[in-house]
Amino acid sequence: MVLSKKESDSRKTVLKTMRIPNYINTLLEKDADSKGISVNALISMIMTKYAEWDRYIERLGGITIKPQALKEILEEVDEDKLADIAKRSGSRFPKEFVLFRFKRTSLETYLETLKMICKYKGYARYEHESEGSDHTIILVHDLGEKWSSFLRIVVEEGMRSVSGIVPRFEVSRDSIIIRFKS
Repeated sequence: MVLSKKESDSRKTVLKTMRIPNYINTLLEKDADSKGISVNALISMIMTKYAEWDRYIERLGGITIKPQALKEILEEVDEDKLADIAKRSGSRFPKEFVLFRFKRTSLETYLETLKMICKYKGYARYEHESEGSDHTIILVHDLGEKWSSFLRIVVEEGMRSVSGIVPRFEVSRDSIIIRFKS
């Protein structure tokens, strides 16, 4: 396998020594032990999340909300109003974040953003399969039918605004299947 310079550089590691307060060390050891990983692996995961997500979302803004609270809010919102919010959100945020994070818009940068949103914000569990130009993305969540409807519109608007692609959807109570050609 031949790696590009960027891929090769991203696999290299650098030894760093740092001082941290004892209470943080204790927390890291406890959490690493509960996950069955080393403290080094945990710190690497934390730093990766910072590099891929936190440093960008801190500048753009965002909040954290418990899934049950979000589900209750969704149940109270009229479906037409929710669709309007999803359209505005889907046409703005993905493109803003993609440009801010990657400095260019493309299908690849949009898909990487969707994957990160799912991974770091918990929108859904993300799976992407492709065969040639045929793509299938499966988003699975526990937030009910209105969240599925919201995500469908956000993804449709996001893909359209970033890549010009309008995917096909299969929407159920707790999942969305997204199909498209690249």
